[in-house]
Amino acid sequence: MTNLDRQIYREQIRLIYHQGPVLVLGATLCAVLVTLFLWQHVPQATLLFWLCAVSITSFLRLLVIRAYLRASERARSRPQWAWFFWLGTLSAGGIWGIWPLVFYEHYSTEYLLLISTVFAGMVAVSSASGSIYLPSFLSFSIPLVTPLALTHLYSGSDSLALTGLLLIVFLVVNLFLAARGNRQFRELIGSRFENQALLDRLETEKTIAQQAVIAKSRFLAAASHDLRQPLHALGLFLGALRRGETDPGRREIIEDMSQSADALNGLFNSLLDVSRLDAEIIEFDPCHIRVYELFDRLRAQFVQQAAEKEIELIVLESECVVRTDAILFERVLRNLLANAIQYTEEGRVTLGCGPGPSGTRVVTLADTGVGIPATAQADVFSEYYQLNNPERDRGKGLGLGLAIVRRLCELMDLPLAMESAEGYGTTFRIEVPEGDPARVTSRRTAPAALDSRGRCVLVIDDEPQVLHGVRHMLGGHGCQVLLAESARDALRVIALAECTPDVIISDYRLRDGLDGIDAIGAVRESLGCNVPAVVVTGDTSPERLKEVARTGLELLHKPLGSDELCRVLGRLLSDGPRGDDAAAPRGSDTSSVVLDGVPAAALTGPSS
Repeated sequence: MTNLDRQIYREQIRLIYHQGPVLVLGATLCAVLVTLFLWQHVPQATLLFWLCAVSITSFLRLLVIRAYLRASERARSRPQWAWFFWLGTLSAGGIWGIWPLVFYEHYSTEYLLLISTVFAGMVAVSSASGSIYLPSFLSFSIPLVTPLALTHLYSGSDSLALTGLLLIVFLVVNLFLAARGNRQFRELIGSRFENQALLDRLETEKTIAQQAVIAKSRFLAAASHDLRQPLHALGLFLGALRRGETDPGRREIIEDMSQSADALNGLFNSLLDVSRLDAEIIEFDPCHIRVYELFDRLRAQFVQQAAEKEIELIVLESECVVRTDAILFERVLRNLLANAIQYTEEGRVTLGCGPGPSGTRVVTLADTGVGIPATAQADVFSEYYQLNNPERDRGKGLGLGLAIVRRLCELMDLPLAMESAEGYGTTFRIEVPEGDPARVTSRRTAPAALDSRGRCVLVIDDEPQVLHGVRHMLGGHGCQVLLAESARDALRVIALAECTPDVIISDYRLRDGLDGIDAIGAVRESLGCNVPAVVVTGDTSPERLKEVARTGLELLHKPLGSDELCRVLGRLLSDGPRGDDAAAPRGSDTSSVVLDGVPAAALTGPSS
């Protein structure tokens, strides 16, 4: 017997025991009614003896059923329970079957026909239980019907002989129906167990897949942080070199180095986009935007790239206004354009916007590139999936572009459709809600300038290369830079310095068991005001991104270019320090910040 057969057998026993009380009580009630009906026609003492036998058997069967229903799951799996039930039905059928031998001589033909009808009804009811557990039907119905049918056949009465024959035929038909029902019932139970086993396997595989995703995210977060550190320092050094170099030849070398660093930075940013989507910290902020302004920015960004590949970039003029998140939607179109130009070797890439169904606009991007095979069209939206890149050329990205497009469109609730034919190109269509021209707000604003002469910037990072890179870069802008490798070190530096920091730049991961949020809180407490601050991190894990986002602090990601850092510092310096009542990091009271057992304020000494 296979494991599945054992499961089916145990389930049959469980079901028949649960149905048992109804069968037992029904048969007992029938015996009481028959006794009352025949009370005046047969010897009463014999009739009572027979009723007592039926009642005692029913009582014992109910005790067995009660014991089963109260037993543990392990105890129910023992095989004797099936035998107990079979013996109970056999004894009940036998007691009913002796009735013709005891009372047959006392009845007229009419009464005997009536009793035969009662027996036939009991066989029909029993066949229902036989569909669940066939031995219970056989052990009850055969002892019940056979003596009465044989007695009818040998009674000498034609009508009773016919009745006996009909009882046997009725028993055989019900036996056939019960056997077929039992087979179908076993198949049904087996299918249920097979489906449950399949669901259990799927749940196990799902758990394994989720654990693999978590492990992948942790690995990417750790690897991303470790690799971003030197790349972050490299970008700062390149920014400092570019600012101070005047020789054209050397500036060209610096620009080539910067382009290589920017390419690697782009790969890390793709990973960061996926982590931000996993962390669910990307906010959807819809607004009304003019499509031509968005298209102009994209044209300026990609026209040179298209020219280098000698393909035509066509951006159709459009006066459409759409309502969506300007930054996220631009990110979607930027990814689609980058893909289109990358996989188009000749011909053109066309971007346009036109009317769509029911108050929408449809943004269309079509190319004459290599196209996507029909078998791969569902896979191209998966993470890390790439066509025609078996060598994993880093210049072709990581295979995250279309995955990010799909997830951003889902976030913004924008229907995305793709049509592609291998060798003929690909067309993407995105339905965007129509906007209101009267409510458009232009995003064309001048970049923030860094007015930093005479300003003091505190930099906290446990990587000496990053500290020196920031010092060279900000020093070139006239900043006075205070460097610290930990929160405790930062408090000592402030105590010895002749200036008070106007801005704090802190790495997230620091020494002494603290992080950048704790360090900023300690410095703010020691100075008595909430100095503008920014947290810089190379960590892409969703949990870390959520944690920093909850504090409300400015968050930048390594590798950080000098231009981006200057824009952020310029904005923070123009805002100035916030008042003492501003929210502290993590939403906690800064007076509770303690470093190495010493309150933060105690490490600064007198205020300068």
